[in-house]
Amino acid sequence: MAQSSTVAVSRDFNGNLTVEPRTTTSKDGATTEIRQSLNGQLVPLEKNETRVLSESPTEKVTETFERKYDAAGQLVSVERTLTTERKMPGGATSTSSSLSRSDVNGSMQEIERKTVETQPTGAGATTSDVTIAKPSRNGGFETVEKQKITTAESANSKHQEQTVYLKTNSGDFVETRRTVEDTKTAGDKTESSQANYEKDYVGRMALLNQTISTKTTSPDGEQTEERNIYSIASDGVPRDEHGGQKIKEQQIIVRTPGADGSVTETMSVRRPTLADQSHLGPATQISQTVCTGKCDGK
Repeated sequence: MAQSSTVAVSRDFNGNLTVEPRTTTSKDGATTEIRQSLNGQLVPLEKNETRVLSESPTEKVTETFERKYDAAGQLVSVERTLTTERKMPGGATSTSSSLSRSDVNGSMQEIERKTVETQPTGAGATTSDVTIAKPSRNGGFETVEKQKITTAESANSKHQEQTVYLKTNSGDFVETRRTVEDTKTAGDKTESSQANYEKDYVGRMALLNQTISTKTTSPDGEQTEERNIYSIASDGVPRDEHGGQKIKEQQIIVRTPGADGSVTETMSVRRPTLADQSHLGPATQISQTVCTGKCDGK
């Protein structure tokens, strides 16, 4: 079976290189994340496994288990997600999922129900209505969150808006978060942006942070992405509600494919200096991830 193994190296607080948990993914959808225990042995940190229970032309049922372990490799919790995907007339789709988590006695308790109803609204355009329900005090389930996602996609561009509504004490649903994403591709260059809005201190929706990135691919397959992250405040500087967005960090991500099918990803960052918040300091490499085996380069 096709497998991939990923090893990540990052810098700690003292600037020393340390090996992070290793992830191994197999073809059947099982993922195992491994770390080193205190006694030097390799123990599981997290295991994810997905299998198809049934599948027909109009319906697919999958089951996913997520198992988490402590520092000694002992199982501490299990989460099970049962997902049903249905194809409806006219190109619409319906997805319902149930999330259960093990309690202290090992019994599975349902903690969340989620439904996603997607309708086509035009060429390359869709609207999705999401509802999330959690256990209520009376023993049943009540809707606590709603989302509306609109997507418009063409051959070289994509625009998506996601609005989150949370239930208040009065029972009304009010807008609390909004995310706007845009992607545009021209040749070997892809430009994307993401803007996140939340309620400010007076209860109005305001821009919280945004990310603007540019990704280019060279003829030999190497990808270079420059990602600029903006916020209303930089690290170590008091928040200024009227100062506009300031650059918080610049990330440079380089993904280099190897002749053997491996992919090496290196991340470096530049951050503003305390002396001048408008000037980025020198780039510092903070991590390197090497994937071997069946790697897709993403």
